[in-house]
Amino acid sequence: MSREEIVVKLKEVFQMVVYNGVNVDLIDENSNIKLDLGVNSVGLIYLVVAIEKVFNVDMSNVTVDTFKVVGDVVDFIQNGGK
Repeated sequence: MSREEIVVKLKEVFQMVVYNGVNVDLIDENSNIKLDLGVNSVGLIYLVVAIEKVFNVDMSNVTVDTFKVVGDVVDFIQNGGK
């Protein structure tokens, strides 16, 4: 899966999980998950669960500080959850 395809799917995940009115069309790899997308620690838990299901990756070792920007998530997914 290409980076662009992953970002498109991540936008769908953010739209399903994050209910804070963020315009998902503006999300790109440089979007800060906490500052730009407004994801708090509870939202991050929901996000991790959704990403695991959508992308079939194990995120059991993910912490609150694992991902700063969307590109970090894309890297993680492309590396098979490593």
